[in-house]
This record gives sequence, structure tokens and C-alpha cells, in this order.
Amino acid sequence: MPFQHIKKAVGNWIDDLRGRQKYRRYGEKENRIKRLTSQIVALLGMLSAIFYLFFCFYYANWEVWYVFIPFIIADISFFILYLLTMSNLWLKRYHNPQGLVREEHFMVDVFIPVYNEPLDIVEETIAAAAKLDYDYKTVYVLDDGDRDALKTLTEKYGLNYIRRPEHKNSKAGNLNYAFARTNGEMILAIDADQVAKPELIKKIVGYFRIPRIAFVQTPQSFKLPKGDPWGNADKVFYHAIQSSKDYDNSAISCGTGVMYRRKALESVNGFSEWNVVEDLHTSLRLHDKGWHSIYYPLPLTIGTAPQEVVSQIKQRWHWAVDSMRMLFWDCPLTHKNLSWPQRLQYFHFGYYYLVIGIFIPIAIFFVPQWALFTHKFILTIPPIMYILARLPYLILEIIAGKLLTDQTVGFKSNRAQVALFAVYFNAFFVALKSKKTLPEYTVTRKVAREDSFYVRLKPCLPHLIVISISITAMVYGIMTIKDDFWFLFINILVSAFCLLYLSKFIVLSLWPKVFIK
Repeated sequence: MPFQHIKKAVGNWIDDLRGRQKYRRYGEKENRIKRLTSQIVALLGMLSAIFYLFFCFYYANWEVWYVFIPFIIADISFFILYLLTMSNLWLKRYHNPQGLVREEHFMVDVFIPVYNEPLDIVEETIAAAAKLDYDYKTVYVLDDGDRDALKTLTEKYGLNYIRRPEHKNSKAGNLNYAFARTNGEMILAIDADQVAKPELIKKIVGYFRIPRIAFVQTPQSFKLPKGDPWGNADKVFYHAIQSSKDYDNSAISCGTGVMYRRKALESVNGFSEWNVVEDLHTSLRLHDKGWHSIYYPLPLTIGTAPQEVVSQIKQRWHWAVDSMRMLFWDCPLTHKNLSWPQRLQYFHFGYYYLVIGIFIPIAIFFVPQWALFTHKFILTIPPIMYILARLPYLILEIIAGKLLTDQTVGFKSNRAQVALFAVYFNAFFVALKSKKTLPEYTVTRKVAREDSFYVRLKPCLPHLIVISISITAMVYGIMTIKDDFWFLFINILVSAFCLLYLSKFIVLSLWPKVFIK
């Protein structure tokens, strides 16, 4: 990162610390204490992490280098992720829920891409789109499934129907076909299962008074089972991450509930067909062209989310493949037209999945179990010293995560992500070998279906294997380690976390009715 940018950022932070910053943005002054508290804790966490890593290197047990090296690489990868998260969440930009007052009447084309979703769900979306409270709109239903019944349904509501002759490039191809045959100044994309509130257009169209705004994204909300057992609300992303990305002009399109400026899309030749899903890479291309984005803070649509394991892992797998494919083959760090904060914001997407899929299993699912089976330690000092060195970093990391994400991250959200390690592990290799060709894309189910026990068991096999090994290692350790309490304690504790992190995924997958009613 250029020295001048760092110098300016440090100067601004010191001014904020001293209360001498010029607060111009919505909520900036009111959130000062909360913002500074989270930043100070995050910095302390960074210092404690640096001490911890040097501590590990200094006392490394090189006799077991074949375990220590993977372990320390994993720990360094976690530290890099911590730095990225801290940097990306350092500042957030909030917008007035009232939006901007319109002074012009932009012509808005509403695109509803459909691909064989159940007609009762699509009809609810179409009916809501027809009731959007905005006089200068034209609604188009984009049928990629060649269904005459959908055409009839569209005509029932007096809307426009578009069916393309060839069905290439999935949703992006469907959007681009309609894009080339319409002419509205703005394009509002709404997924087939997303029911829009009547005020959707009026709340966000005013932002396009600002000439360089390419798109405005709204948060997604979902109809969820009690307790949201799969963690599909994605509160960390929609409540914290997108607001921080907005500050760095890197808020991304999520593909639905998003309004684009046609001229912006024309500058990048329409919706990106390079990735599996169009939203993330289209956002990157627009920012790379110097366009800006806005993240409006209130949800204005409500839709469906996966309720069973097959749909859940399919959706998350698509996101992981897209993010890591971009990381490997169109790396944001190489985009010179992006600012460094923008590059880091986009880099974070793929790197996050990489850490969960590759390095989490090493640190949590391999090293502690190896230690319990072999009675060997990766350091040359008593385990209690390791605990004392690791504990401050762990505590500060947890607190910083809570504060930086406005209390949205926690054990529940972390467990939901760690439990997807096998999905992200597979996505890593798929992305790695998909430089020129896209992996097969299938639309996520909109209605829950009860698959056979075998189908539900398959995604759980890696989890069952890990848990079996962990339990065996714990029992073996308890039976054979008699003279080193702290060595046994720390490895039993981490192995026990395997059970906590993975067991709910297994129960949700095999017996979904226990949680989803």
C-alpha cells in the first residue's frame, strides 16, 4: 500500500482520536466512541498476534517440523485474515434511511430473471413488482425456462415477457439478452423469489443524481425458520461488511434488490459472464472503470433461503468458487485502477474461503489430534506457556470481531462457516482448475425438499470422519497421558471444539426437522 495513503489514514485516525476530525457523513460523529473503541481493541489484538507468532517461531520444535510448518503457516494465514478483516472493517459508511430526494424522473427497467422456479413463488414476485410505487418503470419477466405458463402469468399482470432462443451463460446471459433489448436509464434486478416492497425504487433511485454512481445495493432479507439454524440471515455481511465496503467505494452487487445505471453497465459490456454468478465480478469491473457504488442500509425485498443441506451447500459452493476463481485468475490486487482499499476489500472474498477450506482443518482438525496420538508438542516449552501466549490474542480477537461487526459475529456465525470447510475445500480445487471454463451452475432450490437419507449423508461424511478421529484421539489421550495435564487439556479442548463446530451441521443435515419446523 502506498506510503502516502498510510500516512493520510494514520493522520485522519489521530484527528478522530483527538476529536478534531471533520465529520461530514451520516452517523459519523454519533458513532465516534464505538468506532474508536473497536479500532483500539483491534490494534491491541494485532500486537498480541505478532507477539504470539514470534513466540511460536522462537520456541518451535523443529524435530516435528512436518507438523510445525503446516501449523505455523495456518496461524500466519489466520493473522493475515485478521489484518484484512481489521482493515476492511476499520471504517463504515452509513446512509440516511430516507434516501435522497429525487429531482429527476429516471426511466427504470425492472428485470425479473426466471429459470424454472415454482410458479406460485414467481407470481408473488411478479405481483409485487407490478405494485412498485413508481410511475416511470417498465417491468420485464425474463424467462430462461421456455414456459408458456409463465408467459400467461406475466400477461395476467400486464407486464412484459422476454424469452431468449438460446440459454447460454445462465443468469448473466439472461440479463444481457434483455439488457440489449431495453432502453431504461436504470435497471433494477430482482430475483424470481424476492418480493419487493412498493417503495423500493423511490428509496434508492435518488442516489443516481450523483453522476458516477453505477449501482445501489440494498440488504437482502429472508423468510427463515425460527432461530435461523443455517445462519442464512448473513447478518455480519449485510449489517457490517457491506457498510465498510461502502466506505472504501467497494460495496458489491448481490444480484437482487440492486439498481444499476445503464451507462455504467454499457461501459463494461453488460453483466459479467466470466464467473458462475454475475454479481461479484460485475461489481469488480464497474469499480475498476472508476464507477462508484452505494449500500443503502434497509432491506426492501424479502425472499427465500436454503432450508436443507443440498441447497445450502450448493449456494455456498457457488459463492466460494466465484470468489476463489476471481482470486486466482483475475486477482483484485493486480487491478491498478482500483485503490488499495478496494483491492483489499475484493481480495478478502476469495482469501476468506481459502482460509476456512484449507487452513482451518490443519489447525483445528489435524494438529491437536496428532498431538494426542503421538504425545508430541509443536513447541519446546511446557504447554501452559503456549496457553499464556495464545490467550490474549484469542480474547482480543473475539472482542475485536464483536466490536468491528457491530455485535453480529459470534459463535453461531463462526460455527456456520467452519462447518462448511469441506464445501470450501472442494471449491478451492474447482476454482483452481477453472481458469478458462466455468463449472456447471444450477439454480438453488426455492422450495425445501426432503431428500433421501443417503443424499443428506453424503455432505456430512467429512464431518463424521473428523469427529470420529477427534473422539478417538481424545479417548486415547485420556487413557495414555498421565503426567502432563496442560498438554492433555489444551488438545482435548481444541478437539472438543470440533464436536461443537461440526455436530450441528450433521444434525441439521440428517435430521432437519429437529431444528426446522
